[in-house]
Amino acid sequence: MIPWVRSRFLLFLERTIHLSILFNRIRTKYLGWVSSSLEQLFGVAIAVQGKKIKSRRTCFRLINCRSPPVEYSLLKLEHSSNALYVMDSLLSSEGDSQRTQYPYVTGTSVIGIKYKDGILMAADMGGSYGSTIRYKSVERMKQVGKHSLLGASGEISDFQEILKYLDDLILNDNMWDDGNSLGPKEVHNYLTRVMYNRRNKFDPLWNSLIIGGVKNGHKYLGSVSMIGVHYEDNHVATGFGNHLARPILREEWREDLTFEEGVKLLEKCMRNLLYRDRSAVNKLQIAKITDEGLTVSQPYSLKTYWNFAAFENPTVGAEGSW
Repeated sequence: MIPWVRSRFLLFLERTIHLSILFNRIRTKYLGWVSSSLEQLFGVAIAVQGKKIKSRRTCFRLINCRSPPVEYSLLKLEHSSNALYVMDSLLSSEGDSQRTQYPYVTGTSVIGIKYKDGILMAADMGGSYGSTIRYKSVERMKQVGKHSLLGASGEISDFQEILKYLDDLILNDNMWDDGNSLGPKEVHNYLTRVMYNRRNKFDPLWNSLIIGGVKNGHKYLGSVSMIGVHYEDNHVATGFGNHLARPILREEWREDLTFEEGVKLLEKCMRNLLYRDRSAVNKLQIAKITDEGLTVSQPYSLKTYWNFAAFENPTVGAEGSW
């Protein structure tokens, strides 16, 4: 039989046994029958490192595992009891999924705009555990290389994973020592490939990203979603910012904005998000990147007003309200 067909069948059989044990409490006798049938059909089975391994062939990854908890290989079984030992190992807690299946600690909107001299980006510092704002000092904007600034909403741990990828990318680029360096457009293209690749593996990085920067006087601002959808624009936003901030930006943004006007516009957008987005916190940072370099402000709060009539009694005049 073709080796890859055999290995695929073994994976399918393994998962079938796993589900059967979990839901039907199949006894040892049935497992012994499966292992005997497996040996008779193929003469091979899955074995754990240190248990009579005769050959170390290419290891494969278990379904839903980012990396195998122990090393697996294929070999001929001397006795069907070995299969039982293998199945017990596969069903242990070490074999649990180790990838992000659902976002847990998340950050909300990030907003980026072009202005006269470069790029401005704003994000609050909240980290929500479900609907609870658990952390209030999470920095979600980071410098990438010499010319780029990255902002992220979504799962914080996946954002940290992306930063590791980018550290490796920048390190490899610096090792060439050729006088050139990656700009924001190259970093944006790289991130689109990473996000789309992980999406195709059904193992996405749960983030929406904004990448901006200035290189050789050219301003660049783009966005990429968790499934690799990407675009470049004069102003971009993630999360609720796409719905609540971009309408403001479409009306008030212009190409010759000064730094002060750009900051004021971003604060207006962030204040609107603070009023309307339950995950937003009144503690934000604004980052600026130009040809001269990157500057990130100290965290600060916005002045707010909560005595609007619509806030005090939001259901007045609404049909079907209490």
